[in-house]
Amino acid sequence: MTNETTNNSTDEIEINFRDILAFFQKNWKRAAIWGIIGGVVGAVYAFTAQKEFEAKAQLLPELQSSSSLGKLGGLSALAGLAGVDLSQMNSTEAIRPDLYPNILQSLPFTLHLLQQPVYVSELQKTLTVEAYFEEKNRGWFDQETEIKPPLDPQKLSKAVEITKAKENLVKDISKRIAASFDRKTGVISVTTKMPDPVVAAAVANLSIDYLKQYVTTYRTDKARKQVKFLGDQVAEAKRRYQSSEVNLASYRDRNRFLAQNTAKIEEQRLQADFLLAQSVYNDLSKQHEQAKIRVEEETPVFKILEPARIPLKKIEPKRLTIIAICTFLGIVVALVFAFVKQNWKKLIG
Repeated sequence: MTNETTNNSTDEIEINFRDILAFFQKNWKRAAIWGIIGGVVGAVYAFTAQKEFEAKAQLLPELQSSSSLGKLGGLSALAGLAGVDLSQMNSTEAIRPDLYPNILQSLPFTLHLLQQPVYVSELQKTLTVEAYFEEKNRGWFDQETEIKPPLDPQKLSKAVEITKAKENLVKDISKRIAASFDRKTGVISVTTKMPDPVVAAAVANLSIDYLKQYVTTYRTDKARKQVKFLGDQVAEAKRRYQSSEVNLASYRDRNRFLAQNTAKIEEQRLQADFLLAQSVYNDLSKQHEQAKIRVEEETPVFKILEPARIPLKKIEPKRLTIIAICTFLGIVVALVFAFVKQNWKKLIG
């Protein structure tokens, strides 16, 4: 019984294999023709598709320590000689490096990038990124579009409003720029893909520069505002201090030989005002120096590990791969069509 079942199964397999072989022998010409057609279509697309070049840069950001004094090192001792107490300077939380990629995907960055000039090797001239893409897309997407008036012409909402065309361009640019953070090494990698090799490298550098400026501004903004505020206060305190000093000296010169108690009381009052103004001026001056040191302490340090290089080879389109895939799809389509045609009655029955 088992032998009979095995023989039947073997016969079925042989029959199926023979049917498949006969099917291929019958339709090989059709498959070859459709494969050639698919290959030709793939070749046309591969040789006419827009070239893409990729540039990459790597940046090592400074990871802020929990203690600001540890970062200052011997500077705290030198500041102590000038009467500046750095023990009161607490470090602020900095933007985390794992959030750096989000900065390069933000709308402000993309709008900033669109206005930056870059040299286009293909056109042999310098254009803004926005003008370059408009020049590149001209002829492909030229369509009569109705220019709609802005929804908020007076900017009362204080929100960003861009046109539909610029919104599409922003989306395209965002897809072309990618950043990643390696938690093990702490390295930030910025990768850009552009139709021109020089533009790709330039955009990578512009992205790094924007990232460094953004983080530096974020880290030092509060300290810089404090420096400006204290600077104004020091100037005002100095004016009061000098004024009280002049008033005291003038009063003493005018009443040098007077011994009345009223004169002594007035002199004591002027001297108290002078000492108070002097104390306030000295305290504010120390705080001002602390704030200026704080700006330097909060300024992050970035190290370029791998600078952006102009790519010599394109990464897209991969012509051989495209031709091979299109040829394969042409063969598959031909065989599927032949199979459906041959077994149509069975399939619908």
